[in-house]
Amino acid sequence: PSSPPPPPWWTPTKTFLATLILFSTAGLVWWGVSRSDVYDGLRLRNPEEIKPTPTATITQPVDPLAKYSPAERQRKEKLSDRRQQLGIDFNFYVNLVNQVFWEKNPSLQGRTLSDGPEDESLRTEWDQTAAELLEKLASLSAKARGQLGTYTTAERDRWKVEVNQINVGSRSLYDLGDAAFYRKFPEQRGKNFQNQPIGQVWYGFVSDKLSAILAGSAFQKIVFDQGATGKTVSGTLKSGDGKVFIAGLAKEQFMELKLQANSQILLSVYSPSGKIAFLEDSKQRTLSTKLPESGFYEFVVVSTASAPVDYQLSITAENPTPPPTPTPTPTETATPMPTPTPTETATPEPTPTSTPIPTPTAEVTPQIPD
Repeated sequence: PSSPPPPPWWTPTKTFLATLILFSTAGLVWWGVSRSDVYDGLRLRNPEEIKPTPTATITQPVDPLAKYSPAERQRKEKLSDRRQQLGIDFNFYVNLVNQVFWEKNPSLQGRTLSDGPEDESLRTEWDQTAAELLEKLASLSAKARGQLGTYTTAERDRWKVEVNQINVGSRSLYDLGDAAFYRKFPEQRGKNFQNQPIGQVWYGFVSDKLSAILAGSAFQKIVFDQGATGKTVSGTLKSGDGKVFIAGLAKEQFMELKLQANSQILLSVYSPSGKIAFLEDSKQRTLSTKLPESGFYEFVVVSTASAPVDYQLSITAENPTPPPTPTPTPTETATPMPTPTPTETATPEPTPTSTPIPTPTAEVTPQIPD
């Protein structure tokens, strides 16, 4: 007998299920497209916000170093990497290098070097200047380097307030900043650089010294022991480092100071009000004076040496000795003469006057002549 024909594969049930799946998938696709967001740079945008962008002509970026020799290109790339590693602003960096480069080459002041072979030697010198500056700036903290190019006089005003709170004056702070700055840039001594790019570097060094003072590593308060009239402190200073000491003393006290250190340690001494500088960046090693004010006197030591140096600072202050009370010279006292007692004078009795008794006169007998 013949086999029955196989049932058809598309049964009514399968057809229904396939149709259902097809419509369900289409609905899901439409919902997903209508709800999806497209990430556009830093924000999400809905599809209706997206406007067609005309196709632009693609221009290959020009390598700014392409005209340089492989050696110069490598040198400049190394400088760029070092600058970024130190976190130094590019515009400030260029301005600073230009300033120092022009100071070395005054005849080139304001001139922009070309990328042609005629300026190749000058570009080499510029790059050497840049490399030297970057290494000098590396001694600053990351915080100070990151602010180069942004410091203002408002910063200085804020620093004064901060150090005044621990009885330190701004001159002491600047003494420490100067020592560190001039150690790296001795050619700037005596110049007016505050409003130039190099002035920002000075700000950076002062900022770091402020942090050191507030942290206590560059600051110490001298307190005399009970009953003592003096104190000795000592330490070691690295090249370009310094330390501020303060001591509370009284007006009219007699102060003696002695510093034991080599001549590359400089000493400054300021009165509490800051009006009097007894010594300022001095090589003098002793000081004796009667104090004009009461308050915290400041003693600053900084090192200009190229290697670590030791120092010992001794301070004594004694109250003025009161003048001795003069011993009175005994005065000879005159013995008073006794006042004579008045003697009553007796009134003399009158002497009775005697009545003379007449002497009888003898009768003369006449003689009869014979």
